[in-house]
Amino acid sequence: MGLLETDLQPGDHLYVRRYGLFYSHHGIYMGNGRVVHYTGQEGKEKKNPNVKETGLEEFLHGGTLKRRNYKKRHSPTETMKVAERYLADDNYSLLFNNCEHFATYCVTGRRKSKQIKQAVGGVAVTMGAIAGIMIRKRKQNKNTT
Repeated sequence: MGLLETDLQPGDHLYVRRYGLFYSHHGIYMGNGRVVHYTGQEGKEKKNPNVKETGLEEFLHGGTLKRRNYKKRHSPTETMKVAERYLADDNYSLLFNNCEHFATYCVTGRRKSKQIKQAVGGVAVTMGAIAGIMIRKRKQNKNTT
């Protein structure tokens, strides 16, 4: 179950799941139904994305509203000031400066993406498993010759 707009406070880090549970889209709530986030042209988040302020409904794109909570964070006022400073920023990078990096930076001053960390961890586990299989096969081949 998601949040309602009435549950939100300016400076909140919002997110919404996209395409099932494939990934999440993140932004900063500015109040009055407005969100600052990376978004692209023609309603496509990844087509020439830059930081824009849009309506909450456009941000949600039919998804369920969620909020990330922090134990240590900037004040809501500081969070919104940081988000405003990045309006029109077009330095989007899926791996190093995506919408989650942006929202986390606005709130904490640190660029982090749990999604990227999980994806990289998954790739590392897969590569480790493949390497293990190859080593076992090599040992088996040596033992049969």
